[in-house]
Amino acid sequence: MEDYREMSGKESREAPEKIDFTSLLVDFCQGVRKLWWLIVVLTVFFAVKNYFTTTTTYVSQYVASATVSVNSTTGSSAQDMAQIFPYILTSGVLEDVVAEDLGVATLPGTISAEADEGTNLLTISVTADDPQVAYNTLVSVLDNYPQVAEFVVGKTQLTVLDETGIPSDTKRSEVIRGSYKRGALKGALIGCVILVLYVLQRRTVKSKKELKKQLNLMDCGSVPYIRVKKRKKETFHNTLSLLNERISQGYVEAIRKIRIKVMRDMEENGFQSLLITSSIPGEGKTTLAANLAISIAKQGKKVILVDCDMRNPSVAGVMNEQEKHPGLGTVLKKEVAIKDAMVNAEVQNGSLKVLYGGENDEGNTKLLSSKSMRALVQALIKQADVVIFDTAPSGLLADAPVLARYVDAALYVVRYDHTKMRQIREGVQALAMSGIHIIGYVFNGDSSSRSRGYGYGYSYGYKRYGGYGRYGSRSHYGNYTDAEKGTQDQDGLVIKE
Repeated sequence: MEDYREMSGKESREAPEKIDFTSLLVDFCQGVRKLWWLIVVLTVFFAVKNYFTTTTTYVSQYVASATVSVNSTTGSSAQDMAQIFPYILTSGVLEDVVAEDLGVATLPGTISAEADEGTNLLTISVTADDPQVAYNTLVSVLDNYPQVAEFVVGKTQLTVLDETGIPSDTKRSEVIRGSYKRGALKGALIGCVILVLYVLQRRTVKSKKELKKQLNLMDCGSVPYIRVKKRKKETFHNTLSLLNERISQGYVEAIRKIRIKVMRDMEENGFQSLLITSSIPGEGKTTLAANLAISIAKQGKKVILVDCDMRNPSVAGVMNEQEKHPGLGTVLKKEVAIKDAMVNAEVQNGSLKVLYGGENDEGNTKLLSSKSMRALVQALIKQADVVIFDTAPSGLLADAPVLARYVDAALYVVRYDHTKMRQIREGVQALAMSGIHIIGYVFNGDSSSRSRGYGYGYSYGYKRYGGYGRYGSRSHYGNYTDAEKGTQDQDGLVIKE
């Protein structure tokens, strides 16, 4: 594991990886397929919300306007009048005169003026929340404006050419229609932002090329994506078992290739025990461990499969074992003999025994670091050619690194589009620190074009791990010296050869 540790140490000094825009585009398309419903929901929600908010809070604004011709004794044009008009308004004189004329304390609306370029025409408009008030204010402005403007531009005459009369609110439908469009746009934008954040945050591994580039480990093969079709009269509830006659030949061939590479490495190094783990839950390590054990046993080997994931024992589900059997915890606590706890699995041409995990018991996990566990591993090795241990995720819990002290080699499982590269590095590094020989990795649930159609989709309820978080160190289990680790102790385990 020196090569891997050396590589991990260099990672912090290396320049950041270049962004793969092709991969990012693929991630975005996959994100759209997964989150399209969220974008639709947000779009509809904000459209409806804006519509009802606007209809309930909207206050109609009525605009009364009149187009007049301007005649001034000083020769002032309509453009001059339009420029002077704001000054007259801001001075407050016209507003006071109009308010007094209407018999109110303050002007009940707003007044504006706009000149038609090149003509002596001026359009005066009054906006108010009552149509009659708007019209009355306009009439008062037309009557009083010449009187007020006389002090500024001289005697002025306004001739009304056209007026709206008592106005109606013609903008209501336009405002309401625009409100739900704006709401829909807002919802869609929020949905897109969430989608982008989701894609950038996820960034999971989707090819063995990424793994080869980042990990200094051997590629032990890939397992195709298997789409499981449940049948009412199916003997095996989990069809991803080599003991099931209906299993896809593509899946069988994939396991066979992995078995060849793994066994070659173990035989060359004289190893008998193999630990199988992953970075996080749901990567299919238990299914791979069980099927690899079956495949090796079919070659005439004596194989023992041990479920060491005592927080979430899942081997029984893969093996379709319906009966309850004494688990690993009962053996470690010396309540049951190893021989009585192991169960024979019918495998053609070989021998496969399984030591199931038993009932969920978090307290039993501390036993993985005990002398009893070390003695158990030694006892199992004497009874079989190969012993396979299925453990909890290495990147999530300390179980695998602790158990790795007693096991010869490890196999790491990475599932397609499920795990981030950072999580994989952390899991492999935690395992490597134990000093175990890591044979390599298996790319599980491969959905590449060549493998598509086989399908995959099993996880066994790892949500319960959420309450544990990460174990920052192995002190949870206690520490053992190298001398203590190498001692072959007799601690009273009930062992029957």
